[in-house]
Amino acid sequence: MPMTQDDIRAYYEQQWGKTERSSQGSMAYSNPVEVEVCEPIYERFFADSGIERGCRVLDVGCGSGRWVRFLHRALAPSQLVGVDYASASVALLLETEIASRPGVSFAVADITQPGLDVGSRFDLVNIANVLFHIPEDEKFDAALVNLRRHLAPGGKVFLTDYLPRITMRTEWMKVRSRYEWDERLKAAGLRIAGMRPISVFTNDPMGIDGPIDGTRKHFIEVRSRLGQLSSATGNDDYRKFLHDTMVELERAILGFCEERVAPIDMPSQKLISLVPIGG
Repeated sequence: MPMTQDDIRAYYEQQWGKTERSSQGSMAYSNPVEVEVCEPIYERFFADSGIERGCRVLDVGCGSGRWVRFLHRALAPSQLVGVDYASASVALLLETEIASRPGVSFAVADITQPGLDVGSRFDLVNIANVLFHIPEDEKFDAALVNLRRHLAPGGKVFLTDYLPRITMRTEWMKVRSRYEWDERLKAAGLRIAGMRPISVFTNDPMGIDGPIDGTRKHFIEVRSRLGQLSSATGNDDYRKFLHDTMVELERAILGFCEERVAPIDMPSQKLISLVPIGG
């Protein structure tokens, strides 16, 4: 049975409660290949979008701190606030080294709570791999309104999603179609300002339209084989060779498709920037 947002919150309360209280725990939900491919794309997109070092940043759904650490390193923000609806996430992060850095703070907050106000406005609101975990439409709409509310003048929202042609529901996710996105963004007073494809085989195949027994099934099978290679035993040289090969495979696919396919039609997860309508 598909999970509700409350089901997902309960899972992460338990998960973050078990995560190691150390900087190593920060990578619990990231793929090393995805990290190496995606982070340079983020940094180029920040520069192209006018996001400057020293800006004020809000990270929504901070989890175990993967994006907090990246944003701190990439942007050296004057203020960096991480919020998560799971109190165990915030407790985890408050015990790590990142919490002691100047300008960094954490708080428990639910982006779907109507009227949410964390007390500041930001030049960048980052919300990675969160919105498709809000299956209830009224909560999703409230989240979009809250994202807009927390933007400073000239600020931007950066998010990750897929924008397929059809809305797809899985146990964990409701991936809304590009057409549904347009309607809900407009109602929240937001619009898409830019988009970059960021990962293909290192992420879910939700950017591929169609039945699960067609191209998407083949795609999943390939991803499974790549996963088996990654978990295979071998010495350090083998693991490094495999890692580097998979990084270059991702980059080659992204580069090939970018020359021929519009970003919204890429069979990948997308990094998307939003701005207020009229902004």
